[in-house]
Amino acid sequence: MCECFREHHEKITDYVSLLFRKSDLDFFKCMRLTKKTFQFLVTEMERTERFSLQRTITRGKPRTSTSTALAATLWYLGNLNAQRDIAERFHISQGHLSMIVKDVVNCLCNMADTVIRWPNEAQIQAIEDSFETLANFPGVVGAIDGCHVPILSPDDCQTDYLDRNQNHSVNLLAVCDVTKKFTYCFAGFPGSVHDQRVFTNSALGHAVENYSTQHFASAHYHIIGDSAFKLHQHVMVPYKDTGGLTVRQNNYNKKLSQTRRVIENAFGFLKGRFRRLKRLECKLSQVPNNIIACCVLHNITVADETEIEMLLCDSDCTEDTGCEKPVTRDSTFNEANIAKRKRDLIAQSLLP
Repeated sequence: MCECFREHHEKITDYVSLLFRKSDLDFFKCMRLTKKTFQFLVTEMERTERFSLQRTITRGKPRTSTSTALAATLWYLGNLNAQRDIAERFHISQGHLSMIVKDVVNCLCNMADTVIRWPNEAQIQAIEDSFETLANFPGVVGAIDGCHVPILSPDDCQTDYLDRNQNHSVNLLAVCDVTKKFTYCFAGFPGSVHDQRVFTNSALGHAVENYSTQHFASAHYHIIGDSAFKLHQHVMVPYKDTGGLTVRQNNYNKKLSQTRRVIENAFGFLKGRFRRLKRLECKLSQVPNNIIACCVLHNITVADETEIEMLLCDSDCTEDTGCEKPVTRDSTFNEANIAKRKRDLIAQSLLP
């Protein structure tokens, strides 16, 4: 091994070692997750062909360790530093950083099917029970909402990506449970597109329209959303308030709002932890994968109480997340009578 290669390799190894010598909270501030989760991810990545310890080394090029690749990617996703600064921190070239970030993100996205999963029939009852503890709203298997992720102005179709705040962005549509764990994520639609249209074009939207028993075991179950979504037997939304709502209807709207707040909190945790989502400066083609990778990391960490404690201890994560709050819209959809009756029955069953 030549001297320059050895020196370069030692610098990389030393920096990752330095991170692990930091306190748990300082490590979290840098990596946006705990040392335990970091080591878990390294182990999972090394099971893949790309990061396998037995992978072939290209002649003349130093092999970037899995730990360094993961650390550099987490630094990229967790902070808004320029890529040049991150590359210098890890003693690699900016081009190499871009390559390993893409590889790690792809690796995380490949984990999405096992990490972001719709609850099965055996889990749905427990999820409904946990949602009922919030405001006694029955039949809930998830809360749905859309979130805007700011991006660079795209080369083509710029106006399509302008959201209502005149920022270029893409949509992240997600469903979560009470623990703020995502059970469905769909990212990449232009920021100008209405939440309902994004939902209609998603796999979950197709499942709802087809009354999928795989997603909803019976007519009793539904997800809950705000007024941006269309009322459906499996999607409960607020009554449109034109000033003439009854006490029962207002109570229903209040209970629904209290219950669906978990998805807004989930987005807050997501953007508070992975601050790159406050402005994704990468190729448009890479934007959806970067978002889904952050959602995968969110799910891996949100179930760990230590991770949540660290997140709440980090004052940076209490800042405004930049998630666009939904606004009430006049619905122009023809609501099915069956969905109306179901909503009325729920409203009737709810105690003030």
